Amino acid sequence: MLQDTTILYRPVCAEFERNDLHFFLDGDRPNWVSTDLRGATLLRLIDGRRSLKDLVRDYGERVGVDPLRAWVHVRGYVQAALRSEIVSLQPAVPQEYAGRASYLRPSGLNEFWVHTNNSCNLTCAHCLVSSHPGADPGPSTEHLLRVISEAKELGASRFYFTGGEPFLRKDMIQLIEHVTQTLDSELIVLTNATLFRGTLLKQLEALDRTKIKFQISLDGATPEVNDPIRGEKTFENITRGIQTVSEMGIDISLTAVLTGTNLDDLPKLPALAKSLDVGSIHVMWMHRRGRILEHDELPFPTNDQMLESMRRIKQHADECGVRLDNIESLSGRVNGRPGVKFDLSNACWDSLCLSYDGHVYPSASFAGYPALDLGDTGTSSLRTLWMESPVAATIRSATVVNKAGVSHDPFRFILGGGDIEHSYFFSEQRAGENDVLDEDPYYGLYVELCKDVMVQFAESKRMAFNARSGFDSPILFHVMGEGMATCGSHFWDTPVTTLHSNCVLAFDVETPHGIIRDFYGKAADVPQPELCCTIDGYSEEELSHIPSEVRERSYGCGSPMRGAGIREGETIVDLGSGGGIDCFVAARKTGCGGQVIGVDMTDNMLEVAERNRHRVSELLGYDIVDFRKGFLEEIPVDDKTVDLVTSNCVVNLSPDKKAVFSEIWRILKDGGRTVISDIVSERAIPPMIKVNNQLWGECIAGALTEEEFIASLEEAGFYGIELLQKVVYRDVDGHRFNSVTARGYKYEVVPDAPQNGYMAIYRGPMKTVLDENGRAYHRGEPVSVTADTAARLQSHPYATLFTVIAPDETSVHMVPVLEAVTDSPAVAGESACCS
Repeated sequence: MLQDTTILYRPVCAEFERNDLHFFLDGDRPNWVSTDLRGATLLRLIDGRRSLKDLVRDYGERVGVDPLRAWVHVRGYVQAALRSEIVSLQPAVPQEYAGRASYLRPSGLNEFWVHTNNSCNLTCAHCLVSSHPGADPGPSTEHLLRVISEAKELGASRFYFTGGEPFLRKDMIQLIEHVTQTLDSELIVLTNATLFRGTLLKQLEALDRTKIKFQISLDGATPEVNDPIRGEKTFENITRGIQTVSEMGIDISLTAVLTGTNLDDLPKLPALAKSLDVGSIHVMWMHRRGRILEHDELPFPTNDQMLESMRRIKQHADECGVRLDNIESLSGRVNGRPGVKFDLSNACWDSLCLSYDGHVYPSASFAGYPALDLGDTGTSSLRTLWMESPVAATIRSATVVNKAGVSHDPFRFILGGGDIEHSYFFSEQRAGENDVLDEDPYYGLYVELCKDVMVQFAESKRMAFNARSGFDSPILFHVMGEGMATCGSHFWDTPVTTLHSNCVLAFDVETPHGIIRDFYGKAADVPQPELCCTIDGYSEEELSHIPSEVRERSYGCGSPMRGAGIREGETIVDLGSGGGIDCFVAARKTGCGGQVIGVDMTDNMLEVAERNRHRVSELLGYDIVDFRKGFLEEIPVDDKTVDLVTSNCVVNLSPDKKAVFSEIWRILKDGGRTVISDIVSERAIPPMIKVNNQLWGECIAGALTEEEFIASLEEAGFYGIELLQKVVYRDVDGHRFNSVTARGYKYEVVPDAPQNGYMAIYRGPMKTVLDENGRAYHRGEPVSVTADTAARLQSHPYATLFTVIAPDETSVHMVPVLEAVTDSPAVAGESACCS
């Protein structure tokens, strides 16, 4: 509980500013926030010496606001900063980080790379392993099958085939089927796609498309740029292969190496990818290894040149609707859980590479390099090489703490210290010997791309910020981890993790939407009464027209329609409508002149709802319910067309709750209202709960705290927020979760509106109340207000508390007391802050 005497603390932060957005990065943790100028002013005042009272005084003086308004600003902002963990109630105690080996153990493989062969039908100028048509054909079929099976036994669930050109091997389809069918695992094949013809095409068509994906190399968007790098007519042959695979429905990502000759051409790659029906592209940096050392005509670009090219590629990718998965992957780290440290590569921890010589190496980029040879799989088991090799032990002992050039950089734990492969091969040029702990020459590029991603997150939140609501407090636009796809995320339950290989970054993320859709799809097929709170609050009379099939599939945690004060003829939207129970309750209340729209993303639930819509309409004698497929973050309803928006235990399922509240505000008419029943926690939820997919479906893992739930409604622009109901729902691992129902109203304001001569008089019963904007109303005393505020105070839920005097009125008279918009809520709270 914040008191006037509360002292607040902030860690030492690196700061940068771009586009009037201010960023504070706690590099030691790591954690970061973005804010506006007033928020930055307030954060800088938090120094471990000032009390909350001091902050209110100093902030008010610096930004020029009166004490009451400053109190509202500071208190709300500090609460948000505490939730973001960039501010604390106790001084930050520096904890020495001893490196990843103190936290991690090599307990199982996650992925396994296979250099199937070093032979290739192309002779690319930048080939890392100098592949060519007469190179090593690779191990025998039997050898590969055995070692791949060993990797599976060690836990590997994803495999990568690379070369050379894997499809030069006559047994490639057999190897693919072994991984995808026999071992029931996912496989990504890195290929140039030039050999897809004849019998091979027919074999590819028979593959399981859910288990195999292709990453296809192309180093230019035109033949003139690509062919000098990869060979004559390769552009024509590669694009033909891409079209062939795309038509089969196999998932593809295009990959290109950024060189000094294609900097201006690769920004055209997204348009080419879109024309080939490819959904993502991936850009790699040049290694100082292999054939590139023989080609002076293919220069290494500078970091500044690469940054400019990458920004242009990103811009064109966004315009084309194509993913640039370098940025997608980086975004996952930039917006990861605060406090999770990325520490170098996953090589030798949960990833290994079997090379074309039958030996094992830390990663695909190190394959075939003698100094990094873990050993021969012909004489030792994969487990033995992984666990006992001195090379593997050396790689695992490396840590960003000891990495040259980055050990104190504030971005080090987000970027993981950079790429150890680039560090290793560039270090020989600089120091005469190789070292994975040498400086990554591309690290500065990563830092600038990291800042770009942070700015992108903040810009999107600033653009979505509702300036028309009248909310004028300083704001944290984006905080680290906000909107993050936590369910299923492997690094949300650990304080330290590692980077994935930069060779392949695509095909990686399972979205919360997919997990929730699958979870409730099953609940639509077979009723699961243990989910959420089931039906609670509706009377039998309210449910009498609703079929049992719908009742059995109601997974709410409240009864929002009861506290909604539904009037005849209203337009109502129910979010996450499921089987339709709340929509059908609303249809009876609003009558034949109204409209009810249910929005859900789960096909099975929509089928249940649509099937029963006809039965309900027959019983009611009219049909006003419309079910639509959509997401809460993009509600398929026009602006300002709705009187009431409800949701029943679904906001917690969204990965981006701010977007949900913003969308609710968008579709409501001015004066419209929202009533939301949801699960909230009494305190912050720990990572082990957040990553539990089952608890996501049960409305636990994605729950906001109650304070955050109310604050999110306020930031979205809602006024008159009332807590209508609060009951204990469930305890999980010592954490209390409650079911709450809250109501708020939309009132759009005109910025900087003149006072217009309106006066507002607070009637009581409290001595003084404070509104959402920090304006105090003392009982019986007139206060000058704008026309917007006057209109709001004459509407629900304020009208029974205030008398408003218009400019042309010569005497004070009481306005009629309006009937409260409620159906006897279990717990009612006043809409204003009382003192």
